[in-house]
Formats: sequence, C-alpha cells, structure tokens
Amino acid sequence: MRIATGTLVIIGLLMSANAASAPPAGTSGSNPQPRICPVSGCAGVPLGPLGDHIATPRYKIDISWSGISDDGYTRLGFFLHAKSMQAKHEFVQAVPDSKQFPEFANRQLQLRIDFKLVARTPRFMSVRETGMQDTGGAHPIPIDATFVFDTQAQRLISLDDLFTRPSAARKALADYARAELTNKIMAQAPKPGEGSPQAIAEWKTNAQKMIDDGTQPTQQNFANFIVRAGAQPNDASPGLKLIFPPYQVAPYVYGTQTVDVPDAVFAQYLQPRYRKAFAAP
Repeated sequence: MRIATGTLVIIGLLMSANAASAPPAGTSGSNPQPRICPVSGCAGVPLGPLGDHIATPRYKIDISWSGISDDGYTRLGFFLHAKSMQAKHEFVQAVPDSKQFPEFANRQLQLRIDFKLVARTPRFMSVRETGMQDTGGAHPIPIDATFVFDTQAQRLISLDDLFTRPSAARKALADYARAELTNKIMAQAPKPGEGSPQAIAEWKTNAQKMIDDGTQPTQQNFANFIVRAGAQPNDASPGLKLIFPPYQVAPYVYGTQTVDVPDAVFAQYLQPRYRKAFAAP
C-alpha cells in the first residue's frame, strides 16, 4: 500500500509530538504535560499543547488558539492540532536556503496563525483560521480559512454538506452575496472630482468584474463560511457568514470581505437533518 508523502509527514509529526509531550516515567505534579489524543478520542486526555511559539534568527512561528482550549477532546481539536503541525513543517521547508539566497540571511521570516472559535450553536462549532506566511515574497501570503464542525456527527462539513441541492443553494447564496458586496464596495468608489470621469468609470467596471468573478457559485468560491450563532447559547442559527479572502472579490487593500446571509435565503435547500439547526421554518 502506497501512503502519500503528506500523510507520512503528519503521522511523523504527531508521533514526535507524542514523544515530546509525554512526562518522564515516575514523575508527577500538578501540571503534567498533556498527551496527544488519537482521532478516535480518549476520554480525560487533553489534546496537547495548544500553542506553538518558536523564534530563531531565520524564522519566527506563532500558532495559537482562541476560545477552543476546552474542546481538546473532540475530533475538531485533533484536526486543528494536526493542521497546525503540518503548516509549521511546510513553512520551515519553504524558508529559503541562505547559502543559495544570501539576501535572506539576515531576514527573519514569519508564520503567524490564530485558530479562533468564532461561533457555536447547539449543532455546530465554527473556527476561523487567520494569519499570514512570509517566506520572502513581495508580500506576505494571507491565511484566511474556516472549519465548521458538526458536533452531533463529530465531523467537519463543507458548505455543500448542508444542502440537498448544493448547486441551487450556492446560486442563491451567490446572488445574495453579489448584491451585498456590490452595495458595500461601490460605496467606496472615487467621488466626482477625485479622478477623471473615465478613471472613475474604469474603477467601477473593474470592481464589478472582481465581485462577479469572485461570487460565481462554485465550490471553491464558497469554501469559507461559518454558521452564525444566535443571541442565546441554545438558539438555532440565524444564518451563515460567507468569507471572501483578499483578492477574491476586491483588491488586496480592501482586505477580507464578509457577508451575513439570513437562513431564509437557503432554508428550502437544507438537508432534513439540519433544518432544526437553523431558525427559519
């Protein structure tokens, strides 16, 4: 059986983390080092050190978690921990060799990631991954991703997993997002007197094209989302937040764009098992 190189990397990193975090035999104390919990779960054993902060003359790594340290017993916690280890490994591999690229010899490159629990409902936990990776390019590479965890099924889900007719649901979400983004971004267009009429018209044309292209109802364009939380912890979700990273629907200077979509927009397409998870009838 052939195992993918990436899989071997993660397995190796997890084995190393296990060995590094296990307390020496015969020792005890009020703050024992945690063990890594396997994906199948191990009751009473936290997931492992939820933080990774390393600084060398060549690079600096800061990986942190916000609001999810108490969820280390779940498969979500295991997945995020493994993902952070893989990101660290890939970043270090991408750091230029100072012998081949002496211009980087005295430059400290950086990886910064924050995994943050941004919404929790009775059925879903939504985590936002933000940060940046600087490996010597003209600009740091922004990191902006999401992970939505079905707490009942104990698995990560994609946007399409929510719906019986994913293509139709994405079309409804795309139409709503396009209208909202057009209103929001066009409000920032240059005003008369801030440029020639031709330059202003060109700005609007280019902006609309980015919005239209970035909201085409493809799986890739709508990969980043969170299930919004209600006013109270036990409330059903009022809808989704769609997240569009820099460059997708607007120039880099405008940063990440988000659109809150009421559940009424997509309720008719929800899987039966998810209908009670949202507030719309």
